Amino acid sequence: MPMPSGSPIPGFTPESFGAAGRDLLDAPITEEQRQRSERYLQDAYAEGRLSHEEFGRRIDKVLRARTRRELNAALEGFVKAGLASQVVGQFGAYPSVVVPREVRRRAGRWAGAAAHWSGAFTWIVGPAAVYALSKPHSYPHREAAKAFNTQIAIAIVSALVVGFSALLGLGWIPFAVWSALALVLIVVSGLNASDGKDSRNVLQRVLPIRVLDEK
Repeated sequence: MPMPSGSPIPGFTPESFGAAGRDLLDAPITEEQRQRSERYLQDAYAEGRLSHEEFGRRIDKVLRARTRRELNAALEGFVKAGLASQVVGQFGAYPSVVVPREVRRRAGRWAGAAAHWSGAFTWIVGPAAVYALSKPHSYPHREAAKAFNTQIAIAIVSALVVGFSALLGLGWIPFAVWSALALVLIVVSGLNASDGKDSRNVLQRVLPIRVLDEK
């Protein structure tokens, strides 16, 4: 595998270490190493250092990787590592120190979660504020757009529920049930955002409203 830029020995590859280097690169990875790599990329995505397309491409490689060589390829060009580090498997997300607990709780994720949760009290105002204040194409920016669009969809469904309830004489019960479901949807969306997940709730899939760009 070609060396990433920043190699201390330009022009060399891990194979320069001979059979021992090749054996180490072809050694199977553990599930813990795979999960560290996933979290590393998720953090980078949450911080806006990876585009949606690049994140998808790299995470797919991580999930398919079976050896250190293949896992290295998933992070190549994004994570810099010295020659010896590549050979012994200390590339990118291998060491646990690369993704410490506090990094996984960065403000970007909580800003994304806040955008969702604020919608329960402020409707579109909270999500719009996070969208306006966050960096374009960053994780909180994308999540704020999702939260804003979700609130628009909730408002549309709420109007339909109220209208049909009045037409059929069902009273306030259908609206109360829908309001409870909408609140659960908002809470779950916020929890997913706090974990750095790039997910869409059921309402977004059924009623794909895109007032704000979610990319």
